[in-house]
Amino acid sequence: MAIVYVGDEAVVEPSGKTRRLGADLSLRYQATPWLYVDGDINYAYARAVGEPKGEDYIPLVPSLTSIGGVAVQLPWGISANLRYSYMNTKPATEDNTVQAKGYFVNDLLLNYASGKWNFLIQAQNLFNTKWNDAQFETETRLRNEREPVSEMHFTPGTPFMIKAGLSYKF
Repeated sequence: MAIVYVGDEAVVEPSGKTRRLGADLSLRYQATPWLYVDGDINYAYARAVGEPKGEDYIPLVPSLTSIGGVAVQLPWGISANLRYSYMNTKPATEDNTVQAKGYFVNDLLLNYASGKWNFLIQAQNLFNTKWNDAQFETETRLRNEREPVSEMHFTPGTPFMIKAGLSYKF
């Protein structure tokens, strides 16, 4: 049995039976004493059981996601980490006529540690990709509208942003 989010009521409720098949692959590799590479890839095939073919998609269930990156750790206290997050476009409705957009976003973390001091700079969404974080197909109606409108509602993803931090260990 699936649990479905009902946006207008901000609750989850039980739905029909589902069948989900998938595979996960995780890779970790230390190429040199200072260079690390990692990645996780996840595939899922999810469908509602007992529904006609083409109307059996499970809303907001992605079929492919992945995270990973490259990390460098130099002996004199400098480290860097380039990361990515990926999610493919996914159905937002049971018939897949409305879709939630996928994304590919990169972050960069630079760090310098010296004694008890640590300084870091983080660039989120390094290439300023326009992406949507939370996405829901929802039916709404404004006061001046005669009929409800079904459309995608979303929270925009974080735009390019730089964060800096300084810490002292005692």
